[in-house]
Formats: sequence, C-alpha cells, structure tokens
Amino acid sequence: MAYSLHSFLGAESLSAVMIADENFHRIEAILAAEGNRGGLKWAMGVAPFDVVFNILLPIQKSRLGEITCSSLEHMMREGSVISLAYAYPPYAIEAIAQGKEKAWDMNKWNIYARAYTRLNKALNETSALIAKELGGVAIPATVGGFSSQVSHVEEYYAQSVSHRVAAELSGVGWRGKNELIVNPQFGCAIRLASVLTTVPIMRTPPCKQGCGECHACLEECRFLKYKGKLDNYREQCRRYLVYLNLEDEVCGKCIKACIKESLYASQFNL
Repeated sequence: MAYSLHSFLGAESLSAVMIADENFHRIEAILAAEGNRGGLKWAMGVAPFDVVFNILLPIQKSRLGEITCSSLEHMMREGSVISLAYAYPPYAIEAIAQGKEKAWDMNKWNIYARAYTRLNKALNETSALIAKELGGVAIPATVGGFSSQVSHVEEYYAQSVSHRVAAELSGVGWRGKNELIVNPQFGCAIRLASVLTTVPIMRTPPCKQGCGECHACLEECRFLKYKGKLDNYREQCRRYLVYLNLEDEVCGKCIKACIKESLYASQFNL
C-alpha cells in the first residue's frame, strides 16, 4: 500500500512544512541576489532560537534579551536564528602577512582589513533587508573599534551576540581549532551576521565535518597554539590586533593558514 507525505503529516502539518520550506528558499534567493550584486559568495543556515540562546554566555543572553525586548518568550517558543555568511575574495586572503615576521607589507595586509570592513557592511545591509522581509530583527556583523577602547577582551562580550554559535548550530560550518566557523566550501574565510524571526522557516542541521588531525591554524599563531596554557588567549589576540594597527582590527593569519595550508585546502574554493 502506497503512502504519501500528505497521509503521514496531515493537511495542516504538510501546509506548515511547505510554508517553512518556501520561506527558507525566499530568504535564500534574497541572499543570493545580494551576494551576486556585490560579487560575493555566500552561505546560509537556520537554527532554533532557544537552542542558540541556551548555549550563549550569560552576558550574551542578557544582550539578546535586550534585543528581543518583550518578545523573548515568543522567540523561545517559535523563533529561529538565520545565520548569514559572506566569503572573503581570494585576493584578500593572499594579502595577509606577506613578507617576513615584523617586516610585513602592511599596505598589502590592509587590503584584507578593507575587505573585512566591506564584508561587514554588506552583511549589515543584507541582514537588514532580510529582517524587513520577515518582520524580524537583524543582528549586524561584529565590527571593529573595540580592541583599542577596552582594557580587557571580556569587556567586549556585553557588546555582542555570538554569530558563531548560530552558524555552528545551523550547519554553516563547524567550530575550528582557531575557534572560527569553518565552512565546507570557504573554510574560515567568512564573516557572519544573523537575523531573528518567528516566521516559520526550515531549519538546517549542524555540519558533521570537523578539523580532525589538521593543526595548520595552531602552527601559524602562537596564541592559538598555546591557548590551553595561556590565562586568556583571547586577550593576547586583542593586544596583538592593537599592536598591528591595521586599518581595521584584524589579523587573519590563522585564516590564511586554514585556506592555504590545511589538510582541507584542496576542498576550499573562495
């Protein structure tokens, strides 16, 4: 006896599935169009809001509560987090840390810094457009301007909500050994933003791949390599960004190592 999807789900449930699927592809189309308009490659995933919320640091939960205001309970019941990613162009990654230690070509390195700024701007515009389409809330890309204004990296946490948690839970990529999200196609050469919505939308599962035996990023960055022995390697990274004094608060050496030297370098395609 043959069974249809309709007979398993029922008319009402089937309709809800179809609406969620249609909404996903509608947002995917907007992201694709915006990416194409800016000459940017992209990735997208959707995670349950409550799962993302429960993994955040307490201070970030408070920040997310401020963003959602009185709708937090509704978001916990029905909400989703759409994770948006734009990939760096290859020339930006090539520009990172050219030359010898402490004799780098800083003009070229600033090409990467400018690409960072450009991707943030593009993500902010796209996330705002998608939020308007859904009647949701955009959480813009994490921007610079903090490293030299705070005395310790932990002061920064209250100003942001982790896009990486949403990206990891929605399958945009896996959490790399450099603590960045590693996309199966773009490696960790991506920037992230998020959109909160209660509109029914298809969720995407976490990515099963991981770094495995690859240690390319750890070998490139002494802070990452010894992060288990340092009191707070993130604070060391913050100080290093201030030291570099590029046009934006970036480094990118671990990203370049992932793209160019990792065990998955042949898999990545920016």
